[in-house]
Amino acid sequence: MDLVRRELISLRDTTARENKDMDNRIKSVEDKLKELGNGLKRKQADLEADQKNILTEVQSVKGLIEESEVKTKKLPTDLDEFKKNLTISIESLGDRLAELEKKIYASSGESTEKATPVIPPAPQNSQVNVPAPEVKTQPEVEEAKQENKPSEEDVYKEAYQNYLKGEFEKARQNFSKYLELYPNSKNAGNAQYWIGECFYSQKKYREAILAFFEVIKKYPKGNKVAAAYLKQGMSFMELGDKENAKNSFTKIITEYKNSDEAKIAAEKIAEIK
Repeated sequence: MDLVRRELISLRDTTARENKDMDNRIKSVEDKLKELGNGLKRKQADLEADQKNILTEVQSVKGLIEESEVKTKKLPTDLDEFKKNLTISIESLGDRLAELEKKIYASSGESTEKATPVIPPAPQNSQVNVPAPEVKTQPEVEEAKQENKPSEEDVYKEAYQNYLKGEFEKARQNFSKYLELYPNSKNAGNAQYWIGECFYSQKKYREAILAFFEVIKKYPKGNKVAAAYLKQGMSFMELGDKENAKNSFTKIITEYKNSDEAKIAAEKIAEIK
């Protein structure tokens, strides 16, 4: 009987120890699971934070791209405004320089008019030998004309200033004068081109087409040929001649494919229906 009791007590103690050991193991597992869960939560929080940071950076990059696009679209307008302001400043400086020159001449007592020589009266009852008038030779006449000839730079500058001021008829006349005085000048092709631009601005499209054709024919190696083809094509479009307009634009794309005019010509062709 005592033996059975001792065995029961031993069994009870063993069971209690095993239960306690099991409880400890369960608690250990629960602690590990809890720790693992906390770690997963931290990692999830970190991932969410990283995701938010990435989204913020993406939005920032999109903002920079949009800002860059706006600035890129605005650039041609800013450049045109800069050119306009620069032209106005140049004109203002030119006017101030002209006024300053007038003051200088006035203060020095110089006059543009030559004094008329006084001829003493001939004695009465005396024979006066009147010299025969001097006859100039052809080279001397040409030399005299050259002396009164305005400078190349002045004529071109005046014509271009007329154009910038919207005085297209006067500008065209001065560019024609430039070509008459300096037909072999390095700017002759440019002058002919601006004659076409004057006609175009006056909506005289037929005359403009002929003027631009002169640029192409007479100055094929000049720097205005592509521009002349472009404005010629635009003049044809204004007259409703789509076929010739397309031919002019195609010529630019074929022969001046890397030029700015070629890009514009491609857009113009797309507009032709």
